[in-house]
Amino acid sequence: MATATRAAPDRSTAWQFGAPNLVRTMMDHEKIAQWQAADAAFDQWLDLPGPERDTWLAAQSLPEPVRRRLVQLISAHERPRASLDPAGSDLRGCRLGDWTLEHELGRGGMAVVYRAWREQGMARQQAAVKILTIGALGAAGRDRFRREAAILARLNHPNVTALIDSGVAGDGTFWLAMPLVEGERIDRWCETHGLDSHAIVRLYLQVCGAVAYAHRNLVIHRDIKPSNVLVDGGGHVRLLDFGIGQFADNEDERTHTLWRALTPGYAAPEQLTGAAPSTAVDIYGLGALLHRLLTGRTPQSPTEGTDTTRPSLLVRSADDAYHRHYVPLKNDLDRVLLKALAEQPERRYATAEALADDLRRWLDGQPVLAQPPKLAYRVRKFVGRNKVGVAASILLALSVGAGIGATLWQAAEARRAAERAIAQERRAAAARDFLVQLFEANDPDEAMGRPLAARDILDQGAHRIRGAFADTPLLRAEMLVLLGDLYRRIDELDAAAPLLAEGVVLAERAGDSTTLTEAMLGQGLLDAAANRHEAALTQFDSVARRLAADGRVPGEKHGQLIMHRTDSLLALGRVPMAVADAEAALSRARNRTSSSTGEMFFYLRALSSALSVAGHDQRAEELLVEAIMLRNVDKLPPTDRLVVHTGLADFALARGELATALKQSSVALELADQVYLPTNPNRGAVLNLRGVILTHMARFDEAVSALVESISILESIPDGQASNLAGRYNNLALALDNAERDEEAEPHMIRALELAGEAFGKDDPRYAIATANLGNLYRQAGRHEEADKLLGEGLRMRTELLGEDHPYVGHGLIQVARLRLREGRPGEAADLARQASEIYRNAQYKDPRRLASTDEVRAVALAALGRVDEAVALFDQAVAEARAAGIDNGVEWPRVMAARAEMFARHRPEAADEAIAEAVRAHREIYGDAHPGTRRMLALAAPPP
Repeated sequence: MATATRAAPDRSTAWQFGAPNLVRTMMDHEKIAQWQAADAAFDQWLDLPGPERDTWLAAQSLPEPVRRRLVQLISAHERPRASLDPAGSDLRGCRLGDWTLEHELGRGGMAVVYRAWREQGMARQQAAVKILTIGALGAAGRDRFRREAAILARLNHPNVTALIDSGVAGDGTFWLAMPLVEGERIDRWCETHGLDSHAIVRLYLQVCGAVAYAHRNLVIHRDIKPSNVLVDGGGHVRLLDFGIGQFADNEDERTHTLWRALTPGYAAPEQLTGAAPSTAVDIYGLGALLHRLLTGRTPQSPTEGTDTTRPSLLVRSADDAYHRHYVPLKNDLDRVLLKALAEQPERRYATAEALADDLRRWLDGQPVLAQPPKLAYRVRKFVGRNKVGVAASILLALSVGAGIGATLWQAAEARRAAERAIAQERRAAAARDFLVQLFEANDPDEAMGRPLAARDILDQGAHRIRGAFADTPLLRAEMLVLLGDLYRRIDELDAAAPLLAEGVVLAERAGDSTTLTEAMLGQGLLDAAANRHEAALTQFDSVARRLAADGRVPGEKHGQLIMHRTDSLLALGRVPMAVADAEAALSRARNRTSSSTGEMFFYLRALSSALSVAGHDQRAEELLVEAIMLRNVDKLPPTDRLVVHTGLADFALARGELATALKQSSVALELADQVYLPTNPNRGAVLNLRGVILTHMARFDEAVSALVESISILESIPDGQASNLAGRYNNLALALDNAERDEEAEPHMIRALELAGEAFGKDDPRYAIATANLGNLYRQAGRHEEADKLLGEGLRMRTELLGEDHPYVGHGLIQVARLRLREGRPGEAADLARQASEIYRNAQYKDPRRLASTDEVRAVALAALGRVDEAVALFDQAVAEARAAGIDNGVEWPRVMAARAEMFARHRPEAADEAIAEAVRAHREIYGDAHPGTRRMLALAAPPP
């Protein structure tokens, strides 16, 4: 059993063992004597051969209390999962030495582990305290606990848990205190992080280092298994639980009674037969652990002629979850594992260092020493490490040996290369001339003084290509695909379709696989842009098969394909399939040692998008962080990196980490400015996000400036983009609303409502939200009749379209509740706020800002109803939760504090000064002194004349 804890307790059946027998008061002398007699009898029983034990027990004449204790100990030994304390002792609050126990972390057959703390100077120190259970109270169990304390006291290594403290309780119960390790068992950590074979081996080498250190200090672990190896968030390994370890220099130690504490599947053969242990048992344990990490299984029983089944044979099926390790296992790791797991100890690696050295040789591409190396094997490994040099040497040898024949061959090859170069130069020149002619059309003389838009240039290209490149059909196909894709990018889908279709036909005739693949991908993207996602998926699947046939899976082009395919699957609502496919593609890329930055970047983006839609925001964000931290990622196009930074800004905004969100949006805007003109719609989208973030930070002037520029960019585009404009006008109105510039906000909110109706229709949630937001603006302006109509209509539409439990319905309830407060109807307001609170607290994603705002409305309503004590308690809860969630930094926070201060001033004037002072601080820190809300709070704080 692990002696330290992970982020969340492991509640698998392996941890459901007996209860501890630590009592809260001292046992009397008679009970102590009974326990001692039972311990002595238990040791005698253990020393007997199995068949003789029942006869011996029946012949014993023991006092009933002693016999009862003895039977309990025997039951614990024979049935490790049997509960010896049906009541399940709760030890929270008990003290062991200087340590106060908190909550239980886990149980094993011999001990239970509690989280504990003690005062250490001016700080509170946390630890994992391991306590001997009733099932181990025999003399052997006590000896084992003493031995573990001695072992841990001897070891001081970064990958081994150290001993902080130890002692014996008043009732004789032994305990150990060790550092509290927040981590995950190594097998689950490897699976969660999708490690490839090389990454697993590099992580596993930390375990080898810990075991080697223990052996150098004459300590044998004897129970190496996944649950005894934890990995923290930074990838740092800790080897735990020396509970059945022993000193290698203690030859007199009794070992035959310890077999019951071993773990089947990880114990060496000699451990199971009771042979004297040596460091070889840990070599076997290390081999079994690596076997589990690479195959998902413990070593199988030996078969005729071998020590164990070759690990690669266990995972060779393509359907096996660990199939990704098949090739590395087959290429040398089989040999390493078979040597570590040899049945005879003398055939294993002599030391843990020797095992680790062989694994390092494998990582470096050198021959492993797990078996006598044959000449062919060593030559193959040498070639693998020195491909360029070997190739050059072979060419040199061939040229010398072949003499004149090689010279003639080289001359012929040079001629062919020259011909290819000339052909490529002609194609490049033709393409260059074609593009120059397009841009010459922007010359004032050519364009009749009118500057041409991108559509005009592309139209000229489509016109001129009709008669161009007749003698170079492949180049014509490439140019058709290029023009078609450019049309798609500016949303001119009808113009793109015929160009791409012809490009496919010409590429097929030319027999050029690369161009044909690009053309088919272009058709898939065209279908996706036209919301024909089923057709798009058909094209994407064809492209995937072609890439696989060309050996380009995984690869950068395949990564882009997976990203687009994921988008189509998500658009069709096939979220689980999108997640599974993107996960599988990323896993394949991780398991290839030569994966490029580009392909990893696209695979990570694809899976992040799918996980985000699936509601797994934390991992989705982690993947984006990994993508942006890839080596040489700055060499990728700014347009690709920009999307990642905007995604990270969105995630940070949702968590209330406003400074981080603003920083990420700044990076995105810098990247946009590198590649886009100031009026590009993609740059406008970044400005819109930045304006929303600045609004949350109460930097209203900057927010309004960014949002106005974003809107002007969209409005400059012919035919407009009503769907995007609706959201941006809404965001601009909200920024002005928060700045309390209501008269300026109103026309923008009306425009947002009009555009939402035009783009989405009146049966769409976005139209309902715009309706309610306009009503909320009227509520703040005191136009209650208009507000009531719009807020009621918005709430009705949201409920019908989204269902009664949707968080957006909660938003609508709160807006109506605020109106009811303004109208002097606190009872209705309290009920509406209660309903909203239930929706928010039952939602899958609990937005702490919404919860704080809801509690604020409800508390004000309760105070108005005369239920002041309840209101104060609810405000205290709201403030505590908001500060704990880190959301006391955004635009909503001063409003919550203002409502609290006004409630105290009205209902608890004797205690209002502190609440008002806190509200003033919040307004000044977030809004600044010029904001009307700050001036109101300052006026509330001013003493009456």
